[in-house]
Amino acid sequence: MKRLLLVSCILALGWSVNAQHYAPMSKQLKNIAIPDMKSVREAVNPVEQTANPYVRSGRVINEFEIGSTFYDLQSNTSAPANRFYRYADGTMAAVWTRGMNTGGYADRGTGYNYFNGADWGAKPTARIETQRTGWPTYAPQGTGELVIAHHNTAGLVVSRRDTRGSGPWSEYILAGPASAVDISWPRMVSSGDDHMNIHMLSMTYVAYEGLDLAMLYYRSTDGGQTWDKQHQILPGMASDEYTGFSGDTYSWADPRGDTIAFIVCDNWTDMFIMKSPDNGENWEKIMVWENPYPMWNGTEPTDTFYCPDGAAHLAFDRDGKLHVAFGVNRAMMEEGATGPSWFPFVDGVGYWNEDMPAWLGGDVDALNPDILFESGNLVGWMQDLNNNGQIDLVGTDVSNIGLYYVSPSSMPQITVDENNQVFLVYSGLTEGYDNGSQQYRHMWARTSPDAGTTWGDFTDLTGDILHLLDECVFPTIANSTNDQIHLIYQADNEPGLALRGDNDAPSENVYYQLSVDKGDIVGAGNKPSSSFELSQNYPNPFTGESVINLTLSKSSMVSLEVNDLTGRVVYALPAAKLNAGVNMLTISANNLKTGVYVYSVIINGERITRKMMVE
Repeated sequence: MKRLLLVSCILALGWSVNAQHYAPMSKQLKNIAIPDMKSVREAVNPVEQTANPYVRSGRVINEFEIGSTFYDLQSNTSAPANRFYRYADGTMAAVWTRGMNTGGYADRGTGYNYFNGADWGAKPTARIETQRTGWPTYAPQGTGELVIAHHNTAGLVVSRRDTRGSGPWSEYILAGPASAVDISWPRMVSSGDDHMNIHMLSMTYVAYEGLDLAMLYYRSTDGGQTWDKQHQILPGMASDEYTGFSGDTYSWADPRGDTIAFIVCDNWTDMFIMKSPDNGENWEKIMVWENPYPMWNGTEPTDTFYCPDGAAHLAFDRDGKLHVAFGVNRAMMEEGATGPSWFPFVDGVGYWNEDMPAWLGGDVDALNPDILFESGNLVGWMQDLNNNGQIDLVGTDVSNIGLYYVSPSSMPQITVDENNQVFLVYSGLTEGYDNGSQQYRHMWARTSPDAGTTWGDFTDLTGDILHLLDECVFPTIANSTNDQIHLIYQADNEPGLALRGDNDAPSENVYYQLSVDKGDIVGAGNKPSSSFELSQNYPNPFTGESVINLTLSKSSMVSLEVNDLTGRVVYALPAAKLNAGVNMLTISANNLKTGVYVYSVIINGERITRKMMVE
């Protein structure tokens, strides 16, 4: 496996904050189209491989390894929201699809871990269920907890226990309707002061009630022991409105009192919110974007149109207003094609809230990222880290990126704190981070301090040295914050997936829990003013010596450190006071082996970290 990094781009590592410059994708890349893929539940002919020898432990502060999996398809599209919960007392629980036996993943099931307020538990060595499951969703219930995952054929496996973090799980099957017993891809939340009201969405795996795949609503008022509402197709979601839906294209907001809401963002239907003010008794449909072809039959040719990519999330603020983040892409059905097309280089994370007008009328360009940027509705995109006005990827062919069938910036997660500060996290292809043949995705964050009116700079949450060779995907943000935001995500050192798309050989993927100080995510108007400019070292790669130009607006204390990829300091310049103007810092390679290094320039305590290569 290739482990060399290209060194053509300037990178900021650690908690890196970057300019908001928007570099539109070239027309050539925007117009690349490949066949889209339907939602899948199972692996197809997995390839045996030993554990990834590069998986690392001993993480940086505020990040913990909570488990692992060889089964790497955590979601078909939307980041798997409703798998990570933070309780009012600071305890947390996380679930994910875990599978370690790659010969068909016979041991696949729910990986579970619990944070007791001081420590996470040991990484799990087995699933919580007695039978094979996948796609778990988590919610508190009473003093206990509830996990629902789909079975191979029989419906859903409901696992519950009365004490969170400890004790045995009880288990039973919740089947779908008689003509569509095999329901899949569940999403769940709980509401009420005691969290005994459980709300769940699941999908049929066959045609049902005139829909090719139907989305069904379920409710329990006793913590998941029984279900008083089952198999419901909600008003506005029936066959007179749509031809069907896809797995994993929907997410719940964390409830606010008795008000519950979820979003649907399938790229071949409308993007809309279903909102109930009375605990699931009555529902209001809120349109966000109207699809030009909401009753598309799967074969009819269409124009090219911009659309959601199937990944979306939403959250209530303190005033009860909903905020939405969604991936943006493009779709079409060509004459004579066997299926629709997807555009792997159409990039962006869109934003909407209930104070904004919806995109109505079926305009094919309404969600064009360039138009969204001009209107202030584009809040995430690939960052032009070297500020050359374009996005430099390791290649310009789709084989150079991992295939998730979502936008290069996507899998968004959104949360709003008690001050109505909005926090966005998404997984995005990151310029300059690659393994020589494919680009890596990192976790990116951004915040709005004024409930979505203005947005601050971008922060690379996984740009530290220990994630240089990691593909970071499938974030799930916690339902609540304190001085930090909290999330979980999956990482390994190979871009893309083993289960579909790339069809990489299975390897161990690590699940991390990350807590980030809010102050590390820069808000609008709070960007620190830099009193210096720092060039990339040149030449790069180099032998002998390489020079860094540092331009200071005032005299400053400056030092330099060079680290290898284990974090060991291998070269340093001690702190010295440098005058205003241009200063040259020299790095000597005399005692350095061939390979990749990172160097940090520390200016009055502010650290800027970049990478270099010694030949």
